[in-house]
Amino acid sequence: MRPIVVPGVPMTPLTLLAAGGHEPPLVDIDGTVFVQLGIFLLLLIVLTRFVFKPYLALRAERSTRIEGAKEEAQGLATDADTKLARYEEQILKTRKEAAATRLELRKEGESTASGKLAEARSSADAKLEAARQKLGKSADAAQLALRARADVIARSIAGKLLGREV
Repeated sequence: MRPIVVPGVPMTPLTLLAAGGHEPPLVDIDGTVFVQLGIFLLLLIVLTRFVFKPYLALRAERSTRIEGAKEEAQGLATDADTKLARYEEQILKTRKEAAATRLELRKEGESTASGKLAEARSSADAKLEAARQKLGKSADAAQLALRARADVIARSIAGKLLGREV
């Protein structure tokens, strides 16, 4: 039975069902389904070969390179940490050696200075003692000379005071 078409009334699925008709099918299965399936399979093969496989290979290579770069960076960081630790250890060792050398040189300098100071003191003491002995001898000689002249000077003074020779 054919549905009755009324001019001015739209044909909706509800009006079709009310009129006792059936709604037309969404997909007609006929010979074009096989053509469409063939086109789909052909496109699937072509796209898989020329698009999907290269794209997936590129992503896999990129992922491999990124992981390799991360591992290399981690290895370099570990190597840098090891070298930094060795460098700091060498600096500490060198500083300790330098401090020990400074201390040794300071002690050596102080002992040399104290030795030279002691030598200078003994030399100064010896010169002072020699000067004292020389001065003592000179003083003794001057005393003897003054005693000898003291009598002469005393007589001369007494003669002048008394007005005559003594």
